[in-house]
Amino acid sequence: MTMKSAFAAIGVLFLSMILVMDPSFTPAISGAGEKAQQVQAKQVEFFEAIRAGEIEVKLIPRDVREAQVLIENKGKQPLAIKLPEAFAGVPVLAQIGGPGIGGGGGRQRGGGGTNNNQQQGMGGGMMGGMMGGMGGMMGGMGGGGMMGGGMFNVAPEKVGKIKVATVCLEHGKRDPNPRVPYEIKPIEQFTKNQEVIEICKMLGRGELPQNTAQAAAWHAANGLSWEELARKNRVKLMNGYTEKYFTPQEITTAMRAVGEAARRAEQTKKKVESSESLSSLNQR
Repeated sequence: MTMKSAFAAIGVLFLSMILVMDPSFTPAISGAGEKAQQVQAKQVEFFEAIRAGEIEVKLIPRDVREAQVLIENKGKQPLAIKLPEAFAGVPVLAQIGGPGIGGGGGRQRGGGGTNNNQQQGMGGGMMGGMMGGMGGMMGGMGGGGMMGGGMFNVAPEKVGKIKVATVCLEHGKRDPNPRVPYEIKPIEQFTKNQEVIEICKMLGRGELPQNTAQAAAWHAANGLSWEELARKNRVKLMNGYTEKYFTPQEITTAMRAVGEAARRAEQTKKKVESSESLSSLNQR
């Protein structure tokens, strides 16, 4: 992929983003009253509960790095929700040919074109991620034992809120727009790249800082070279001042992370092949 100029809108299609639970965030559960605590919670799987109408989920991006997930319990029984390891956030307008929402955050100042002499991407693509135990294409999940497939309790007819960190997986798109509605789907519907999925999980588990994970994700998902990532500007002023998107240390750590993601992806592949082989023998 050719690097755009510092004044070009830079981002990532959210379908190619991943949400991640930032360990510094504390999930909040609304309405967990005394009566709700006395009733045994029903255990449900996140996506199955969505399909069954037991929960309603909204994904609201704040910017390229952070989003909020709202989980509403539609029933009268408390739910213990098994969160997925990863998910993708798809802008609803993209499904009907409208603009999506992207992220990546190329910000340029002093270039003119706006009242503030600033040009910044708006709009979007798709995103993915993980929440406090969930992860996805916007990033990964983790934090407080919630991410990576953890449990999340929501009281009857109440809304649970989770703040998540995010990374983009499609470089070159415009920044996320909180006014655009999103739909959360399994990440596997949008990428078969197991290395990308592993990077998201690492972010969600707190194994990688957000910006380091972003460098690894753009390399693995979009093929940006380490040299391109090292040259990428976050800010470029007319007076010649520039601010790099990634530090040398972040690039070095991201290189190691991609190698580790490849190793874990190979392990996952072998486990799947072994499971399929065993299943085939049992059917004979």
